Amino acid sequence: MNGSAVKRTASFLIAFLLLLYVGYQVYRYHHSSVKTEQVSYFTASNSVETSVVALRHEIVLKSGMKGAADYVANSGGKISKGSVIAHIYSDESQISAHHQVQETDQAIAQLQSLQLPGSTYSFGADNANKRIWLKLMDMLTDMRSGDSEKVYDEKNTLLNLINERQIGTGQVKNFNVRIASLKALRQSLASAAGNPIGSVTSPEAGYFIQSTDGLENAYDISKVRSITCSDIRKLQKLEPSPIQGTIGKISRDFEWYVVCILKPDQLTGFKQLDPDDTVSIRFPFVSSSPVQATVAAVNQPDQNSEGAVALRCEGMDSALAEIRSGIAEISLKKYTGLKVSQQAIHYKKMTKKVENSSGKKVSETKDVEGVYVLRANQLNFRQIIPEFSTSSYVICNPLPDEGSLLTDSTVKPYDQVVTEGTDLYDGKVIS
Repeated sequence: MNGSAVKRTASFLIAFLLLLYVGYQVYRYHHSSVKTEQVSYFTASNSVETSVVALRHEIVLKSGMKGAADYVANSGGKISKGSVIAHIYSDESQISAHHQVQETDQAIAQLQSLQLPGSTYSFGADNANKRIWLKLMDMLTDMRSGDSEKVYDEKNTLLNLINERQIGTGQVKNFNVRIASLKALRQSLASAAGNPIGSVTSPEAGYFIQSTDGLENAYDISKVRSITCSDIRKLQKLEPSPIQGTIGKISRDFEWYVVCILKPDQLTGFKQLDPDDTVSIRFPFVSSSPVQATVAAVNQPDQNSEGAVALRCEGMDSALAEIRSGIAEISLKKYTGLKVSQQAIHYKKMTKKVENSSGKKVSETKDVEGVYVLRANQLNFRQIIPEFSTSSYVICNPLPDEGSLLTDSTVKPYDQVVTEGTDLYDGKVIS
């Protein structure tokens, strides 16, 4: 190879290496050697999802009379001892006529109120039209959701708004003819309704539940604090069957229990709760409203076995009243703090001068849990104080006691913490 060829080859290699170096610098400028994630506030809950059974101190109610029951009490509602639960009529047609009498009385009262002097003093046609339109939209929304009871109530409100508009705009002078017609109808309906042949009253104070399932006495509620996994499994195998000839039942004492079987690792959180600590129970397939409860018992034969948990509940509604068994989500506690990915966490040996019990400054060294925060283009190691953790993230205390920190500070909202990177150390400059 002659000299000129060597020179050309050398020049080519130098140019290639220079181009490679420039390309690398451009890549480093546009691509950081680490990946980061922003720290933000987050609320998490320590919860378990499990099969549960609802237990109540229940008294089955029988009318003792042949006929149809017209309920006065709402299912799931509180009731006092001696309160009327239902009136008994000879047949369903009497009950239907009785309800129509009530509706007719309401319609008469509404029309009479619209005719009172000054009832439409502040009336405005545009405002009336808007209210009618909004009520129609409400009815359409509730019709789509299947809430027929609410639609029925809104129908009466809509009718009253239309009547108000008629008299407010002068389309009608009064409703005397309509009121007279309704009074005549009421008289006819009252005759068909007749009077009840008797009534059923509550023998105890508690929650009234309109249905029965035959499992009211399947377990002695007085022994619930000693319930076992075997007891719960027997209850889970029972098939519900309504009791004929009853009109419902009373759940006594305004309290009821939810019992379940949990694995050893799930029981830890329940054991750590104080007697006054509350948990939240949600029945996702029954009601969106959570129920507050306290732990009545955690019965675990040994630390490696599953255990029976009994939760004491207060509060009831029509949906919860129907629960006997199902799936529930039990939340032990909510944690609010700074959310940090598990990928960002590292352990580092830290030393700090601290004051001992004698007031003397001594060095304290220990492994601390922390993250690398990218500020400007430099990494800073910051200790974290976890409050709650999952397999993917931890919730950190945003304001820990300064005495618990071996670093200058902890993470703060909007910090960029490193989730991916190699050769990380405090003070490292990231290009």
